[in-house]
Amino acid sequence: MSALSLNPKSLTLAANVHGDRVDGSHLFYVLNPEGDLLRTQAGFEEFVRGGPSTWHGCVGRRPTHAEVEHGLQADVFVYFGHGGAEAYVARSCVRAQKCTVALLMGCSSGRLEWAGEFDALGTATDYMVGGSMAVVGNLWDVGDKDIDRFAACVVAEWGLNEYSTGEVKIKQDVDQGRGRVSLAEAVCKARNACRMKYLTGAAPVVYGVPVYLQ
Repeated sequence: MSALSLNPKSLTLAANVHGDRVDGSHLFYVLNPEGDLLRTQAGFEEFVRGGPSTWHGCVGRRPTHAEVEHGLQADVFVYFGHGGAEAYVARSCVRAQKCTVALLMGCSSGRLEWAGEFDALGTATDYMVGGSMAVVGNLWDVGDKDIDRFAACVVAEWGLNEYSTGEVKIKQDVDQGRGRVSLAEAVCKARNACRMKYLTGAAPVVYGVPVYLQ
């Protein structure tokens, strides 16, 4: 199944080798909603809280329905928690709010379930049906330390850290780029940041088309 078939707009964008652009200054984040990923929260809290006034989200608690409904109207949704945020974000809300880009860093957030003779379904396809241009998710379960290294590298390579005055406090074993590559290229480069790059590093995939930050 092609991710492009789920979003008619992506068919047009796919013809443009340069991809499309989104505004990184409009972002919604959910960081450690269950309160049990303390290392992850410590690594990214300063970064998300240091963003512009148009960055909204929650840290260390579950988001309310109103927060999710409003937040998914942002250009970028970043999730650091378990799974693909299914416990907090209803499928109907995902399909209705048209979140442009979603980064889902939880275990198996990008895995699709086979449905017999029908197309495979999953959280990623819900975002694509809702109009997302790109969705990053993991095909299988991953360790929090390694996926945090991956996420920190994606933030730097894609250029999202340039919008925040706060730093990502995740120790990296690789040199990070200066950003402004496509999200797909950022994901490819970030695989090398993982200690287990053929296990954790191979888990993240991108559904959709190349997307750049403005």
